Order: sequence, then C-alpha cells, then structure tokens
Amino acid sequence: MADEKSKLSLIETISLAVGFTIGSGIITQTGIGIGMTGRSIFLAFLVSAVLFLISFRPLFMMSTLLPRTSAAYTYSKELIHENVGIFYAYVYFLGRLTIAIFGISFAQYLASLLPALAGEIPQRLVALSVLTLFFAVNLFGVKAAAKLQNVMCVILIGGILVFVICGLGQVDYGSFFTEGFFTGGFGGFYSAVSLLYFAVGGAYIITDFAPSIRNASKVMVKVIAGVTLAVCALYMMMGVVASGSVPAAEAAGQPLTVGAQAVLPNRFLYGFFIIGACLGALVTTLNSSFVWYSNSLIRACEDGFFPKSWAEVNRAGVPWKLMVIFYLFGAVPAVLGMDLTVLSKMAVGLTILGTCVPMAGILNLPKKYPELWASSKYARRYPRWRLKIMVIITYAVLATQVWSLFAGNPLWANVIILVYIGAVILGLLVRNAKKKAPGKK
Repeated sequence: MADEKSKLSLIETISLAVGFTIGSGIITQTGIGIGMTGRSIFLAFLVSAVLFLISFRPLFMMSTLLPRTSAAYTYSKELIHENVGIFYAYVYFLGRLTIAIFGISFAQYLASLLPALAGEIPQRLVALSVLTLFFAVNLFGVKAAAKLQNVMCVILIGGILVFVICGLGQVDYGSFFTEGFFTGGFGGFYSAVSLLYFAVGGAYIITDFAPSIRNASKVMVKVIAGVTLAVCALYMMMGVVASGSVPAAEAAGQPLTVGAQAVLPNRFLYGFFIIGACLGALVTTLNSSFVWYSNSLIRACEDGFFPKSWAEVNRAGVPWKLMVIFYLFGAVPAVLGMDLTVLSKMAVGLTILGTCVPMAGILNLPKKYPELWASSKYARRYPRWRLKIMVIITYAVLATQVWSLFAGNPLWANVIILVYIGAVILGLLVRNAKKKAPGKK
C-alpha cells in the first residue's frame, strides 16, 4: 500500500506530461516550421499531433502492459533482440544533438533583449556559456529540479497565453489563407509536420515512468492523448499569431521575437514573454536534459553496450562522464555556429528514427507474455492481423517523417548520419561474428 501511495497521482502525471510537452520545441522550431510551410504552420501542428497519437500506439500499449524504466531501450532488447536494443541505444545517443539547439536558441532570444549580444562571436559565447552553466549545476545534482520545472511551466504557459491573447486580434485574417500559405507545397508542409513531431508529442516520455504511475494501465494513455491535444490547440493559436501578425516571409526561420515585437508593443509584456516563455522554456529543457539524457543510457552502459565506466556516478549520484559527452554534443555545434535549421532536422530526424526501433516489439509481446496478454483489454480487440496493420501504419508514418527531414539536409549532414549508422551496423556484425566464433558462447 505504501508503494502505491508513493506513486504519481493522476494530477501529478498530468503535470509531468504537460511539463515534458510544453518546452523548448515550440520556441526553437516554430520559426523554422514557418520557413517550410508558411502560415499553414498551425495545420502542421494539428496533423503532427494526430500522427503522433496514431504512430505511437504500439509504445503506449506496451508501456501499459509491461511498464519499464527506459521503455524504448528495454522493449527493443527484451521483445525483439539484444542487437536491436544496442542499435536503438546508439541511434538515441547521436540524436541527443538536440541539446545544442537549446544553447543556440537561448543566445538568439537573449540578443532580442540585449542587442549587444547579437553578433556572431557573442552568440557563440552566450550559447557556450549557458551550456556550461547548466552542466556545472547538474554536476551537483538538482534536488529541486521538479519543483523548479513546475514553477517555470506555469510562467511559460503564462507567457504563451500573453502572446496568443494579445496577438489573435492583430492577425490579418483577410489575407491569411491567400498570402504566405502553404508556401513549400506538400513537401514543405510535411517537413514541418515532421519537425514539430516532438514539439507536440513530448508527453510520450511519461512511458519511461510507467512503473511509478498509479493505475498506469488505466490513466497513462488517456493522459498522453488529452495533454497532446490540449497543448496542440494552444500551439495552433501560437502558430496563427507567429505567422499571421507579420508577413510570413519575415517570420520564416526566425525566432518568435519577430511576431512578439509586432503584437506586444508594451515592453513589460514583451520582456515577460521573452524571459518567461522563451528563455524559461529553453532553460528548463536544457536543465532537465542533462540528467534525462544521461540517466537514459546508464542501463545500456551497465549492459556493456557503451563503456561501463561511462555509468560511473559522482558523490551527488550524477553520471558525470555521460554528462561530459552530452555537454560536448551541445558545445561543439555552438562554437562552430552550426545552422539551427540543419541541426534541428538532424536531431529530430534521428530521434524519430530511434522511436521506430521498439515499435515492432508489440508483435512479440503476446508470445513472450501470453498470460499477461490474454488477461489484457487488448487481447480481443487486437488479433494478430490487426497488430501487424498497426505496426505497418506506425512505420509508414515514422519512415516518411524521417525521409522528409533528411531529404532537405545538406549532403554533409546526411553523410555523417549514414556513416554513423553504417558503423553501428558493422559493429553489430563484428560482435555477432565474435560470439559465433569457436570457443565463444
């Protein structure tokens, strides 16, 4: 009973899902999405949310029946094959390039308040400095991280609401659907849908916390769906304001400060939006990412798929070696002044590619856990043929999104990804050959 009481309640689960969903994605990727599709960005949010809920169905089902920490990695290894788990871990690892986006975006938004920091060198120094600051803070452990996250989430929502409420009345709806709408055609629209996938779909992360959620099998999927659709509605309104309060061409590829300057002439409200919503979202996401990314790979390190020493923790219980690696993931692109659009497409594309990996595990769950499956609510509703169709749809959605993101990248970016994935596959082949060699078990 005590264990059950210590688990997350429904309200706490909703708060956790909202915190994971409303974050840096909306701040860093809205302008990039407008550059891809123009004012139809608000529809891209909606389509992205719907496709997310459809394509993640296998993961939701597995997490309700078989709650696991580090869910995607565990399902890949346990329900499919150990090599698949290794492959997932390495794709996830490189996908943590997302941490660089936060530092670079922070520098851009800070410059809107302090124009002296708008130059190329100051931008790189600010991005590196904020990464270094939160790296140092997390080395000591952040016990109050959850409370800080909740407070900042409230301020963040307040900043977004100020932007939306003040901005909706200033949109030129007469020309909204005729000028700057669907500018990139279907290809550009779907690229925006793919880019925004995790801006609206962050709630899936609570599947990693399924063992700690009270009545997870009953409430978790409902929480994910409800939070995703509610946040999507807020983001859609934000997209309308960001792309409709100024000419779409001016907002394309730019931070949200462009729209905020047009709809928030009051310096106090403008400052509240930049500090509370933009910088707040980036800071909280960056702060939580160091610990989240590092802890998510500890199991893979302990299993020997990465150097086991990487899992070593300091006196504060922090896996500091993994944190150093992710710090470098953020610092190198920041120092090089890497293009934010390319970086976003690489990082999000790799993240989506990684989520493809465990989805097929749902096909093996009835065989590996027959009693669990037979007693579940899914047994009658999902015969084998329906499970196969669901997985096919999932892979079709995710594969097209990965393709749409990588297709528009410069050659060098895709070469890096292909060489890396090729090296991972080659490493797995060598590993298998060694295991099959005489004298090996």
